[in-house]
Amino acid sequence: MASPSVRDPSQRHDITAVEDVELLVRRFYQAVIPDPLLGPIFEGFGVDWSVHIPKLVDFWANRLLGRPGFSGNVAGAHVSVFDRCPFGRQEVERWLELWRETLDELFIGPTADLAKTRALGASEAIMAVVRRQAGGVRFSSPAAPTREPGSLRAG
Repeated sequence: MASPSVRDPSQRHDITAVEDVELLVRRFYQAVIPDPLLGPIFEGFGVDWSVHIPKLVDFWANRLLGRPGFSGNVAGAHVSVFDRCPFGRQEVERWLELWRETLDELFIGPTADLAKTRALGASEAIMAVVRRQAGGVRFSSPAAPTREPGSLRAG
C-alpha cells in the first residue's frame, strides 16, 4: 500500500534537522500501521506510539544527523517481536519498501540517501537476528554475540 503524497515533490529538501527526522518517522508509521503485512505485527504488540515514536526519532536523528541521545541495540530490542510472531525476509523487505517510499515522497539529498543505506544496514542486522533465532541462538543477555554495523549481509 503506497502512502498518499503529503508534499509537493518540487518542495522536497534534504534531511537537515530533527524536525525532518520526526516528519519522516511519523509519516513512515502512518504507512506501516494500516499495511496488511506489517500493521498486524504492531497491533498485536499494542505499541504505545507516544513512547515508541520519540525513541525512533532519537535513533534516526543519531544515525542521520549524529545527534547524541540514543543508545541501545535496536535489533536485540526486537527479539521479543521475533519470539512472538512470524517475522522474516518478506516483512523486512516490506519495511524497507515503505521506508524508501516515504523518503522519496518527502526528501531528496545526501542525508535522505544515507537514510536508505542505514535502513538497509538495520534490515541486515534484523535478518541476522532472525537467522540466529531460527538456529536456536537467542539474544537474551548482554553477552550475546554482536558484530560491527555493516558487517552483516542478508542472505
